[in-house]
Amino acid sequence: MSERVLITGCSRGIGLALAEEFARKGYRVFASARSPQCSELQALVLKWRNVTTLPLDVRDNATIARAARILPDNEGLDLLVNNAAIFPGTGDEPFELLDPESFNEAFDCNVTGVARVTRAFLPHLRKSANARIVNISSGAGSIAEKEDSSYYPYSVSKAALNMLTRALAAELRSSGIVMTAISPGWVRTEMGGPGAPLTPQESANSLLGTIAGLTIEQTGKFLGREGQPYVW
Repeated sequence: MSERVLITGCSRGIGLALAEEFARKGYRVFASARSPQCSELQALVLKWRNVTTLPLDVRDNATIARAARILPDNEGLDLLVNNAAIFPGTGDEPFELLDPESFNEAFDCNVTGVARVTRAFLPHLRKSANARIVNISSGAGSIAEKEDSSYYPYSVSKAALNMLTRALAAELRSSGIVMTAISPGWVRTEMGGPGAPLTPQESANSLLGTIAGLTIEQTGKFLGREGQPYVW
């Protein structure tokens, strides 16, 4: 049976590219998004028969619970990729001009959203003999590398996501479930901007190779897209 992967935030960018890469490799892909009717995602469904869309908003418990019920419970889930994220503001605002609410917005999606989705789908993951959870993080969340004052809400939320990854990985290790945080690199998306060196497809290709090879020895780690250790 093909491995089954659920990816959040598949309407564009890295999520859309990941859904296609996994489909190309023969995975059974559940591509979730707030608006799965978007033309890009529907084109993917027409192209790949092993892709199914799921309406899921990581900030809405009701849609998450509904998606968990839709997923056939008896077949389990082998891989969860928490990709959905938001980037409040422009990133270059000085601290005194930031709306403090932007931190709540970033956390609700980028951290609490990951916790909501992971909690809902853990029963499915526990049915797999090779369960993995991958949180798409960012180099912006690396405290050791932080030398500028940009991306306040996004950076802080990704640093918090790394801590969530580390803590939950420790709890799940005894169950054999691998959990890692992975930076996709600087990618040419709506969030990454036109100056980024990587296309979503290039990032997704590297990510898939790293994700496919994850072992229990890597649980709780922060990795780069090609599997190299990333500094916390």
